[in-house]
Amino acid sequence: MDGNASTSKPLGLPDACNVVDCSTGKQRFWRFTKGKNQMKMVDVRETVLDEPILDKYLERDASQMWNPHCQNDAWLPSESVFFRVLQLPQCEPAELPGMLELQLDKISPLPLSQAVWTYEVVPVYRKDRTQQTVVVMVASRQEVEQYLGELESVGYRPDRLETPVLHQVMATPQGGEHPDGAWIYPRFTEEQVICTVAWWDEGVLHNITQIMLSTKEHLNELTEHLTATTWAGEMEGWLTGETHWHLVVDNEVGEEWLAVLNDWAGKGVQVAEPPEVNALAGVSAARAARSLDQGNLLPPDRRAAYRRDDVDRMWGNIFIGVILLYIMLLAGYFVWKSQVADVTSQAVAHNKSVERHDKRLKSLLVEQRLMEEQLQLRWSALDVMKAVAEFIPEKVTLDTMHLEEARGKGVSTVRLFGTADDGNSPGDYARALREATVMDRNTNVEHLLFNEVAAPSTQARGGNYNWSIVCVIRREEIK
Repeated sequence: MDGNASTSKPLGLPDACNVVDCSTGKQRFWRFTKGKNQMKMVDVRETVLDEPILDKYLERDASQMWNPHCQNDAWLPSESVFFRVLQLPQCEPAELPGMLELQLDKISPLPLSQAVWTYEVVPVYRKDRTQQTVVVMVASRQEVEQYLGELESVGYRPDRLETPVLHQVMATPQGGEHPDGAWIYPRFTEEQVICTVAWWDEGVLHNITQIMLSTKEHLNELTEHLTATTWAGEMEGWLTGETHWHLVVDNEVGEEWLAVLNDWAGKGVQVAEPPEVNALAGVSAARAARSLDQGNLLPPDRRAAYRRDDVDRMWGNIFIGVILLYIMLLAGYFVWKSQVADVTSQAVAHNKSVERHDKRLKSLLVEQRLMEEQLQLRWSALDVMKAVAEFIPEKVTLDTMHLEEARGKGVSTVRLFGTADDGNSPGDYARALREATVMDRNTNVEHLLFNEVAAPSTQARGGNYNWSIVCVIRREEIK
């Protein structure tokens, strides 16, 4: 926190959690995913400080804005953090940051304008207490910004910046429901030894001190600070009774330190193995469900900047996605248009070809019908000539014969002209023609040759008669 503090609800365990530690001169990275009851480690790497972190572990989609399913944690060196323990009245969680701000001017070792602070509520080991214990952490903004710059250089933007030693303190006691005594957590670097000491009394955490040793052999510096803190605790009244000493260190260092510490304390110092670093990273991931306002030394303005970048990246991805979708749709439109144009041109060409064939077919059908009519007319002419010659009486002479066709009406007529010795003979000739039959070439059925044979027209001339007969030829139906 920096300036005005804000509160947020617990997030619940994320689907994934990354933990990075760049405080030891090398880069250590852990990847955890959410299991049924705990976070499971799926990857661990140890590389040089400037090795970029794999992009696949840092991908955060748009849903991260409203449903944080991936959290990035980073460890800040414990020597960069000042710890202050406060005993405050019980209150609502939303009221706690305001109560702490009233105390900051008194407890902060740095000017507030140059500091970043946060807090952590200590687990309750005594149900009869009317107060709550809160650990306030203060760090130099300059150091925090410098450390964030190192993380950003490898592509890592943390959601939470914390110190892992606090997880060990919160995990106290190592035996017993009411922790009582002092727990010493040494951290060894190339330059010095940093000892974090947590002071408990009857289940209540009262103090956390940071002691810097020149080397691990200079234990007199440690014992001097422990003596001074013990006296201060007794004078202030929060350290009562006999102090039980606990050294959380591996066995090799524990054997070196026990002789000196036992001689100083005048009694046995209990040694406990520290948690393995992978297990400590697992604890950090398991505590990712806390609100990002607790135990988080990431400056709020930097957190807001990261969020703005995430939002801008989200909108940028949406914009790029829309552009790509538009380009795809546009390309699809032109492909579809070219396909439709090809189909249309083929259809137009086919229609024109069909029209040409229709016209040609109609022309051929007309020609066929004309030829069939001409053929029928020729056959009719032959039938007429046969009937005229076959049924002509002996006393009748045929002089001329005219075949006429009324175009468009489908009517053909034959006009016969001749002379006769007897005036009754042309009438007999006309009656014979009326009864003349011919075989239908389509149906093989006999039918009358003429539809109509008019009565002969006669005119006496000398001792003979001139006559004329008009006959309407019966036409066969053309199929």
